Amino acid sequence: MTVRDYAKQPLTQAEVEAIVTRAGGVAAVLNTRHADAKANGWASKPPSKAAFVAAVLREPNLLRRPILLADDAVVIGKDEARVREVLG
Repeated sequence: MTVRDYAKQPLTQAEVEAIVTRAGGVAAVLNTRHADAKANGWASKPPSKAAFVAAVLREPNLLRRPILLADDAVVIGKDEARVREVLG
């Protein structure tokens, strides 16, 4: 397992796009508690993928965390049961 602090080592545009795609869309990875998300009304109507990716590149905390990518699986947020399932 590789741990990455994306505040210190920012994600690239391609990485953010891949995370959004693997997770099934913006709603799955959007941190709705972030002030920018609240101010833009994104909790009820998430932005387009392109707009979200651009926003995350400016403000990485718009992504819910932790993010676990393993093979074809992705787990977003603190879902201990799903993490155990994915990691075996």
